[in-house]
Amino acid sequence: MSRRLPVATLLALLTVGGAEAQSRSVLTLDEALGRARDFNPDYRMAQNELDLSQTGRREALGAFLPNLTLSASTGMSFDRQRVSQDFFGNPIENPVTEWQTSSSASQSLFASITLFEGGRRFYQLSAQGADAEVREATAAGQLRTIRGQVVRVYHQAQAQQARLGVEEGLLEARHLDLEMTQRMYELAGATRVQVLAAELNVQRQEQRIQQTLAGLEQSLLSLRTAIGDPSLEGFELSDVAPVPFDPALLELEGLVERALLSSPVMHQQVAQVDRSVAQARAARGSRWPTLSMSFGLNQRTFAQDREALFDMYPDQARYGSTSFSLSIPVFSRFQTSARIAEAQVGMDNARETLRRTRLQVEEAVRSRFISLQTAYQGYEIALRSQEIAEERLRLARDQFRLGSRTFSEFQRDIDDAANAEREVINQLFGFAEARANLEETVGELGSGSEGGN
Repeated sequence: MSRRLPVATLLALLTVGGAEAQSRSVLTLDEALGRARDFNPDYRMAQNELDLSQTGRREALGAFLPNLTLSASTGMSFDRQRVSQDFFGNPIENPVTEWQTSSSASQSLFASITLFEGGRRFYQLSAQGADAEVREATAAGQLRTIRGQVVRVYHQAQAQQARLGVEEGLLEARHLDLEMTQRMYELAGATRVQVLAAELNVQRQEQRIQQTLAGLEQSLLSLRTAIGDPSLEGFELSDVAPVPFDPALLELEGLVERALLSSPVMHQQVAQVDRSVAQARAARGSRWPTLSMSFGLNQRTFAQDREALFDMYPDQARYGSTSFSLSIPVFSRFQTSARIAEAQVGMDNARETLRRTRLQVEEAVRSRFISLQTAYQGYEIALRSQEIAEERLRLARDQFRLGSRTFSEFQRDIDDAANAEREVINQLFGFAEARANLEETVGELGSGSEGGN
């Protein structure tokens, strides 16, 4: 039985071999993130929401402009009376029984503008600006969440691919064990039961390979869904494995401060506070009087028959008017007080939500930093355990060949070495997942801390 591949060589062989794998395109992590930025439905919906910011701001600015209404009308009337009245109101026969036709056309322009209303328009404009910041922070937060999701799913698929390489290497080792046991059986150094046990180990290993391959296919499907690109078909993953780094290189308090300053969730809550403050001020402004001005201009034409019908420029009569109005809110059945109280409570709650979010972000950074430290320590321990298991297996193989170690003991040594090798992969990609979780809170750590993805 030959020795299995060392960890460094194994991690470099993450992709599935064979002609089928070579015919597929390689999807790197950076390409996966780029495709997710272009095709992920959640991020695209958040981007679509940004279009409402310009519309809302334009609506708020429009409150400072006058309302203009232009109207036009034209018509024609018919009248025929056979009975009329004399000077005393008595009905008499009308000497004129012909149809009387008249037509008219008119145009009017009306404008009104609010000159003062307690500053509510300015506060509403500020609220629209805060809404725009909320949408931008939401889109940024969605992008960061999607990045973390894609990174995690990508590394999970890489882990499945690495496990497949390990299981294929173990299958080869199981075949070598079977050959060695058969030769020993022919030389009366092993029993038929031990040969059958070796054959059973080969069958079990083949079954494990099938299970790992199915897990890999499922991980690739999950990755495709996370990316959201419908044209992404027939791809394999990059053979670049994540490289762990010592979290001691990071400064925890600096990460906390960075998260509080750059977290989209924090930006979103700060904008929510600004919005609630503007809404509270606008509600208090409803106690002030409202001063408005209106202006109207009219012109019309009235003629016999159809001469004024559809007249585009009726100019027989013109008149206009200008007026100012002052509205003072004296008593509104406590509706104004209720709106002010609701706005004040909303502002207070928004500030408390911001404070809670700050605590949650700080907790997330510290908790995920601890997870990163634990993952790195677990990876270091797994590496050392794998070295010990490999050395133990080498000695056990020699002892079994010389007959000083039983078959059952030798099989346990093989299983321990295989589990140690699997644990290295689990801890390696567990570290990658812990890093992705931390970056989802504080942003990308950069290549300097890891040496690349």
